[in-house]
Amino acid sequence: MPHFSIEQRGDVTLVTLDNPPYNTVHADIMREASRRFREMAASSEVNAIVLTGAGSDFTRGMDRKVAASLSDEARDETRKAINHMMADMHRLPCPLVSAVNGHAIGAGGIMMLCSDWVVAAEGDYRIGLPEAKAGLPFSTVPQAIIDHWLDPVWRRRLALTSQLLGPADAIATGLVDEVVQADRLLDIAIARASELASQPGFKACKSQLRARANAQIDALLA
Repeated sequence: MPHFSIEQRGDVTLVTLDNPPYNTVHADIMREASRRFREMAASSEVNAIVLTGAGSDFTRGMDRKVAASLSDEARDETRKAINHMMADMHRLPCPLVSAVNGHAIGAGGIMMLCSDWVVAAEGDYRIGLPEAKAGLPFSTVPQAIIDHWLDPVWRRRLALTSQLLGPADAIATGLVDEVVQADRLLDIAIARASELASQPGFKACKSQLRARANAQIDALLA
């Protein structure tokens, strides 16, 4: 059963993660995400992407109970899957905007760092990277993404304390770019993605901006 729905909103492709109740991710979902992001990267018909979550969560990342029960082989497969999913998100040549509609925890925070712009809805939910508390150390590609795109002070604070922040407070960390009314979240995120894509030099500038990070990611996956 697919865990991602894809629909066209004008010139923007809306991708929705749907794995109730919390949109948690596991290896199969991450492999599905990789395949879909690679397909969209190769498609001349995909001009810009908005990523969001179904229901009340963006994604709460890996389910801790599921992760704790994995065999060593399954853990290795999960690490491989998350490395490739984040790499494929990070390599997208077109604009990627995250529309954060609720809890964005662990993998959710890394997905936000892979984005070119992050719009978060107002609300009583949390954003952060609590891998230390969950007992789930960062895989190599997520760690590289954190190193490249998160301010060193906030990298230390978020990674070592497992602190979770509300959407407005998360702006200071760089995880969120703007906070909007919940009922306008998708409309504004789609508008932002369309605005980014309308710039004739966007893809070239994005390629330049991400060149060092992508080279490091390629080396880690080699």
